[in-house]
Amino acid sequence: MIVERNQIFNLMDTNGRRSDVLNALKIYLEILEELKEIYPTESWGTYPASLSQFLFYEKALEKSKDVFKIHSNYDSFIDELGDDYQTFIDRDGNWIENNITKFAKVLDEAIEKRARHYTSNLVKMGFTTTNRSITEAGYSYLRGSVVRDELEELLPLDNVNIALFRQLSKLKIFDSSNNGKRRFYSPFIMALILLLDNETIDEHSFEVVVQGLSPYSSDEVKEAIRNNEISIAELEESIRNIDITIPEELIGKYDIDFDVFKNIFKGSKKNDSISKLYYDFFSVLRDFRNNKTEETYANLINCLDQDNIASIYKAFGYGKAVFAAGNKGSRYKLERFLEKNANHPLLISEDFVSEFYTAYTRSKWIDGIREYSDTTIRLLSATGLFKFKNLPELSYKEILSLIFDVEQLRKNVFGEMTDEEYTHYEETEDSYFGKNIPFVEIFNYSHDDISTITSKLKKLLGVSAATDVKKFLNDQKNADFIAHINDKYPKEKIMELLPMFSDRKKDNQIKKEVNDAATVPTIYEYIIGIAWYYISNKEFDLYNSLNLTLNADFEPVIHAGGGDGDIVIHYEEIIIMLEVTLMNKQAQKRGEWEPVLRHSLNLKAANEPTETITFFIADELDYNTINIWRAVASVSLESTNTHTKVDGVVIMPFTNNEVLAFLKNSVYYKDIVKAVKDSFAKVPQITDVKWHEEIMSNLIS
Repeated sequence: MIVERNQIFNLMDTNGRRSDVLNALKIYLEILEELKEIYPTESWGTYPASLSQFLFYEKALEKSKDVFKIHSNYDSFIDELGDDYQTFIDRDGNWIENNITKFAKVLDEAIEKRARHYTSNLVKMGFTTTNRSITEAGYSYLRGSVVRDELEELLPLDNVNIALFRQLSKLKIFDSSNNGKRRFYSPFIMALILLLDNETIDEHSFEVVVQGLSPYSSDEVKEAIRNNEISIAELEESIRNIDITIPEELIGKYDIDFDVFKNIFKGSKKNDSISKLYYDFFSVLRDFRNNKTEETYANLINCLDQDNIASIYKAFGYGKAVFAAGNKGSRYKLERFLEKNANHPLLISEDFVSEFYTAYTRSKWIDGIREYSDTTIRLLSATGLFKFKNLPELSYKEILSLIFDVEQLRKNVFGEMTDEEYTHYEETEDSYFGKNIPFVEIFNYSHDDISTITSKLKKLLGVSAATDVKKFLNDQKNADFIAHINDKYPKEKIMELLPMFSDRKKDNQIKKEVNDAATVPTIYEYIIGIAWYYISNKEFDLYNSLNLTLNADFEPVIHAGGGDGDIVIHYEEIIIMLEVTLMNKQAQKRGEWEPVLRHSLNLKAANEPTETITFFIADELDYNTINIWRAVASVSLESTNTHTKVDGVVIMPFTNNEVLAFLKNSVYYKDIVKAVKDSFAKVPQITDVKWHEEIMSNLIS
């Protein structure tokens, strides 16, 4: 990824940025794959040369209805096309000649441009080429399929975690070409160093350093990082102090008229009320500087006590309080305030207007860094290695400190490539960045390095084999996960959350309660799994039963895929699969009948003679769905994996409210299983499996 000087790198374009980053990447890859299958000859381009960008945007709206709720320009475009929609899709020459000028602007700016923005995120992660062809790394993420190396095999991460871990490890931010060379910065490596070091760091500082460093950082800063000669506070200061050019209108001024002020000091959107808020702050601060009395101090404190003071903090205080002034309701006296802020630039600078503008510009710079860091933090967390629940920290820090040599990492935060090397790294169709490359190859570990690391891990954990290392870490992660469930999601909390899924107006509240980086259907699957854990009196391995990718804080981020059922629970006497959906009655017929039946047949075929049951759980149930599931128990069917004949598959539907009733009434899973088995035992079996042949024989013999 190339950035210009004083440009902050971002891993998700602000045009169409969304909190469910992992889900968005997967959906966009799915769309590109579908388009390639349906339109194999279409290359990525604009209309009329290509339909790809238009069709991509259409499918993005269709697959993300909860995210893209307002798309008036597209709606107007479709309305205006009317009956000519298919003619437009067919790219009829006469239609194009007569209409393309009329539609070109809205088509490009409101539709195709958005498709380019949304898919640029895939390019930035190496999941597609610039032509939007899915790379090896993209398919690895989409399928959730990786072949692990020796060290990856030890880590208790799922395949999606690993796919992201690999790509972020390779991610480099490049500068503009200079004399045939490009400098680069590796944010993932910097993030590892910050948390492998022993110096505690808060999330604000972590974000500023990881997102704020760049290939344009000074040689002095780069050298200090390599040699471990700079503190976190000093790094923050160096990132904050970007060069400022004072606007002509402000040079030599001691005061500013509002009409001039509002054109310079603006919020993120054109809004005079924000400029007025900033101007009020400027005015009371100017008056206080000129005459430090109780009256002017009271005016300053009143300004700082406004409900929207957060906007002032973002614009002038780097996201924090501009002054040390005590807390609202217990502000410092004037003398104490002056003592605490004796060296504050906004109070002592001789050129107040220039200093005010400098504070504004640099604070906005830091605010931009923090805004863009939102996606970076979500992606780091989704590797399963970075935790942000309290202070930023690494999962398995002791383990990772043996896998990574911090001093070696320091040498790789910054570097340089020739233009040709850069092109091969991330620009060509078969670029290094787009390859699905294992961890040990990315970090150039030899067999001896791997052997040394494995030996150290075995010694640290007191085990004798590498497989024991894997089991130890998996058991530890399982125990930590259960501790998280017991702490954040006790039975009472689950009973409080479950009814919310019946009201889609509460989706935002659900995401806030659990994880706003996940979709509500993904969260529902997670919560149902925990509900069943309590229905089972905690008698199964919850962590390994969920087919979800969790972040390092054990919150769900995305369905892991792989073609398996949602939740597969292995009890001693039976295997239960939970298939979970928030699809409404109508959508269940289209979206659930085939996959639920397929998963149930394959599960039964793969685990014979162990008994299996599927519980289909939805907020509401379609009448036909209920009875179709009953009917399939009576016929002989065939698994899709092995084509084995399967008899008596049991799929029992439950509603969300019924699961809630099980929790409220402490209904034990074995009682549920018995009731279902007793009922399905009454279903008469259709033993005549040759009925179709007999009919055809009578007709054509």
